[in-house]
Amino acid sequence: MNELILQYYKIQVVGLIKLTQNVYKLKTNDGYYVAKCVEDKHIETIYEYIETLHIHCFVQILLNKNNELLTPYQNNYLYLMPYVDNNQGLLKEMKIKYYFETLAYLHYNSFYFTKVNQQYFDTLNSDILRIINERTVYYEQMIQNFENIAMRSPSQWMLVMNYYRIYEALCSARQYLSQYLEHTKDYHQVRVCLNYKHFDYDHISLKSKVLLSIDNVCIDLPIYDLFDIYQRIPDILFDLDCFSEYYFKKIEIREDEKLLLCCLMNVVPLIDYGPDEIENIIRLSRLLYYLDSVHNFIGQL
Repeated sequence: MNELILQYYKIQVVGLIKLTQNVYKLKTNDGYYVAKCVEDKHIETIYEYIETLHIHCFVQILLNKNNELLTPYQNNYLYLMPYVDNNQGLLKEMKIKYYFETLAYLHYNSFYFTKVNQQYFDTLNSDILRIINERTVYYEQMIQNFENIAMRSPSQWMLVMNYYRIYEALCSARQYLSQYLEHTKDYHQVRVCLNYKHFDYDHISLKSKVLLSIDNVCIDLPIYDLFDIYQRIPDILFDLDCFSEYYFKKIEIREDEKLLLCCLMNVVPLIDYGPDEIENIIRLSRLLYYLDSVHNFIGQL
């Protein structure tokens, strides 16, 4: 790798640390850099969108001697960027605030309408219904197993007593999906934008005001970014103000987007019970917190 970087970027590497399987921190005579390995050229298309739209919320990527983003490396590709300090202590609240502000900026500056046909909505309906049905069967089987147990554990009792909430959420998901399909029955286009779709505290540098990865950036409905962060960050369940304060005040979501988001939020996440009773109670408690939070979230839309 050292010789490759010298050949393609004219940067002399004097030390290398492997941070993850595909990420390397490089010490050079000119400072620190990060090299990332990827399997395909997906990010070239995304990078072109970012450059064309003059979006400035991502870390800069260096072009190689051929003025290209990616450099062939061991049957894959490699790209290089300056090392950016993302270690600002435990400033989770500030990072979440910055992330929502950045999402609003990213979405607003990349919105456009793309044509779709009825097959698009049929496939969406089929995929979501399949997941709803899978979750319904999963929790029905769990509750049947626990109802046949004479001496239930506290976590089993907890699920039996709260199963109705899981059932109601899945019913709501079906209802919102039905409303979405009815609302969009005459649609021939949908609004899309650049989505980040991979929230991670380590991907945010408050000091440099940038996101540190574009590997998962794609073009999709804006609500998928909101759904993604809601699923990834337990902290969000207890503080919904970040949605309304830092995103919804800047981005007005359309009625069709609102209905689909409400549907997805009500698709209850899976939990599994293991041998550790305390852990089982924690998992179910988090699920119940999630259901409470979804109810409050939908009330804000």
